[in-house]
Amino acid sequence: MNVEDIRNVGIAGHGGCGKTTLAEAMLFTAGVTNRMGTVEQGNTASDFHEQEIERGISISTSMMHFKWSDHKINLVDAPGYLDFIGEVYGAMHVVDSGLIVVDASSGVEVGTELHWKYGKKHDLSKFVVINKLDKENLNFDRVAAEVIEQFGENVVIAQFPYETGAGFCKIIDLIRGAMLVYEGDDGHYRQEPIPADIEEKYQEYRLNFIESVVDHDENLMEKYLMDEEISEDELKAVLSHCSKHNAFYPIMCCSAKKNIGVDRLLEVLVKYGASASDLPDITGKDPEGNIISRRCSADEPAAALIFKSISEKHAELSFVKVYSGTLMSGTTLTDANSGQSERISALYLLNGKHRVETDKLETGDMGAIIKLKHAHTNETLCDAKAPIIISQIKFPEPVIRAALVLNNHADEDKLSQGLAQLHQEDPTFHFSYESEIKQTIVSGQGELHLDWVIHRLQNRFGVTCTLEEPNIPYRETLRKSATVHKRFKKQSGGRGQFGDVHIEVTPLHRGGGFKFVNNIVGGAIPTKFIPACEKGVVHAMSEGFLTNCPIVDLSVRLFDGGYHDVDSSDMAFQIAASLAMKEAMEQGGSVILEPIYELEIRIPEDYMGSVMGDVSSRRGKILGMDNDGAFQVIHAEVPLSEMWKYSSNLRSISQGRGRHSRKFSHYEPVPREVQNKLIEKFKALREEQGHA
Repeated sequence: MNVEDIRNVGIAGHGGCGKTTLAEAMLFTAGVTNRMGTVEQGNTASDFHEQEIERGISISTSMMHFKWSDHKINLVDAPGYLDFIGEVYGAMHVVDSGLIVVDASSGVEVGTELHWKYGKKHDLSKFVVINKLDKENLNFDRVAAEVIEQFGENVVIAQFPYETGAGFCKIIDLIRGAMLVYEGDDGHYRQEPIPADIEEKYQEYRLNFIESVVDHDENLMEKYLMDEEISEDELKAVLSHCSKHNAFYPIMCCSAKKNIGVDRLLEVLVKYGASASDLPDITGKDPEGNIISRRCSADEPAAALIFKSISEKHAELSFVKVYSGTLMSGTTLTDANSGQSERISALYLLNGKHRVETDKLETGDMGAIIKLKHAHTNETLCDAKAPIIISQIKFPEPVIRAALVLNNHADEDKLSQGLAQLHQEDPTFHFSYESEIKQTIVSGQGELHLDWVIHRLQNRFGVTCTLEEPNIPYRETLRKSATVHKRFKKQSGGRGQFGDVHIEVTPLHRGGGFKFVNNIVGGAIPTKFIPACEKGVVHAMSEGFLTNCPIVDLSVRLFDGGYHDVDSSDMAFQIAASLAMKEAMEQGGSVILEPIYELEIRIPEDYMGSVMGDVSSRRGKILGMDNDGAFQVIHAEVPLSEMWKYSSNLRSISQGRGRHSRKFSHYEPVPREVQNKLIEKFKALREEQGHA
C-alpha cells in the first residue's frame, strides 16, 4: 500500500473522555468486530491487560488497524490518566494525525491540554472530537467555545449537534452542508437537507467555517471578498491542505458509546487527515552525531523507530513505525543506537492483543516485531549501509519517588533484572540504589504508575515488594568558621601513637563541595602524613555530626601541627584530623541541610487558593504565577521531605485537574524546630539499634 493511503491516528484526551470506546466503535464500524465491547464489561479490544480490566482504565498504549475507503487506518489508543502520560508522548511522536477527544460534560481538562500541546509540538494534523453528546444537560456551544479559546482560532466548528441528550442522533455537517441522521445500530447515516428550524444557526456557523477556510488561501480570500462563487471542490481542497499541514483543526461531534458520528469521522480522517508523506522529511543523526534527514519514501533505505516495547511471558513485542524503505520478515537490520544486528524473525499487525502475521511493513506503516534481542524503546532499526538514529521521544521526568522494599532478600537478582527490563520498556520509570540513604528508589508519573510497576514485578518476575516513604538525603554544614587544635596521643607500652593538627574550617557557598588546603610550612607535619590528615577529615565528614548525614560545602585548611619521630603514623594523624573535624562542627554551629525541589503546578484558576494554601502548609515558597489560557501555572519551591504522595494530594485538591512537574533545585538549612525533631529522631533510632 502506498504511503499516501495510510493514516496513522493517535487517540488522546483526558482520562475518562471515551477514547477506548471511540476506538471500539471504529473497529465495529469498519467491520473488524461484530459487536462493540465496553470498558465496564472489560471486553474492549484495546484494554486487555488484567489491571486495565480490573481498574476500568487504559494503562498501556494499544495498536489497532482496519481498512476504510481503500485506505489503511492504524489507530494508536493512548491512556488518558496522567500517571501514564509517557505512553502519550510515545504515541504522539509517531502518529501523523491526532484525535483529541473532549468529554462534552467536562470540557477542556488538564490531560486534554497536555495532549494537545504535545501534538502541536510535532506538527500533527489534529481533529477535536467532542464526545458523549448523548448525555443530558449539555451545552455544545459552551464546550466548543472553550476549546477554541484554549487552543486558538484555527480550531473551527465543522459539525454541531441538532440536539444533545438522549435524543442525539442528528449532526449538522458544515463540510457537507447537510444533516446526518443516524438510525439503527449499524452506525451509518443518511443525509438530509438542513431543517428550517435550525437554518439561521447553520448559516451563521457555515459562514464562520467558510471564512476560516478561505483565510488560509489568498485566491479564495480574494474571491470571497469580491462575492464571487467558491465551489465546494475549491473549499475542500484548501481545507484538506490546511488540515493535513497543521493549520486548521475541525471540531467534530459524536457519541462513541452509541456509535453516532463515527463513520463520518472516519471519512474525514481519510480525506483530510495527514499521511506520513504530508509531513516534513524525518531528521536524525548518523553514527558520528551529524544531523541528517531522509525522505519518507519506499525508495529510501529501511529505517523504523521503536516507540514502545512490551515483554510478557509468551511475547516480546516492539511497536514500530516505518519511516522509510520496507521492513521484511526474515531480514537483518542494525540497531543504530548500539550498532548491534537484529534479525526480523516475524512481523505482526495488531488489534489489541490479537495479532496477524504479515511478511512486510511498508513506508509509513506501523506494526510490531516479535523477539528482538537487543533493541528497545526509542531506538532505530535501519539498513546497516545507511545508518540513521531517528529523533528520539523526549519522555517526561518523574514526579513521584518511593523506596522499594523487598519482601524476600533472596529475590535481589530477579529484582535487578526486572527493574532494568521495566525501564527499557517504559523510560518514564526510573530506579536507582542511593547509597547515601541506603534504599532502592523508584520514581515515575504517579502512585498508580508505581503500583503498576509493583504489579508487573510480581506477575512477570515473581518478585514481591512494597513501597514506602523514602529517606531524605539530608546533609550537614557549618554556620560559621571554626579553628581547632587537636592532639591524639596514645601510649600503651611499646610504640605509641602521636598526631597533632591545627585546622581552620570555613563554610562554602551552597553546592561548593569540599576543599582541602595544605598550608603546612617548615615541616610542622611531614609531607608523608598530609594525605592521612585529609583522609581523617573526609571520614569525619562522611559520618556527619548531628544525624549521621554527610557534611558538605566546607573548606578545611591544615595550617600547623606536630609530630613524633617514632610514634607518629598515618593512623595517628587520621584520628587526630577526624577528632579535630568533629570539634570544629560543634564550635561552628552545625546545621542540617535539606533538598529543595522546584515545582511547576498547572491547575484551573478555581483551585488556585487551595493549591497555594497546600504549598504553604508544606513549608513551600511561591515564586510566581503565569497565565496559560484556562489554566494557571504556579512556580514554587518545596522541601523534598514534604513531597511524599504530593501528586495524589494535588489531584484530590483539584478534582483530578491538577498536574505538576518537579526538579531538584538546591539545598538549604532546615528550620530550627525541624532540625531539633530530626536530631531527636536520630538519637532514638541509635538507642533502639544499640539495644537490639
